[in-house]
Amino acid sequence: MIRSSPDAGYGDRLLLSSDLAREPLMKRNWGAGYSTVLAIFLPKLRYAGIPEETIRSIPVDNPRRFLAFVPKSG
Repeated sequence: MIRSSPDAGYGDRLLLSSDLAREPLMKRNWGAGYSTVLAIFLPKLRYAGIPEETIRSIPVDNPRRFLAFVPKSG
């Protein structure tokens, strides 16, 4: 059985993004638009049985931690 990244303990290291390179993906063409990650991908994680705390940390806590990064002064 292949384990997913959140299942393998890497949920706190995942950052998600989406790309809208194709016109059919835009909301005006009935696509998910920029909400693809929140509207499509996160529900798929729930369906796969990923714990809710991990699902919350991926779009909220992980980017917050990444953007708060302060490099060490040397």
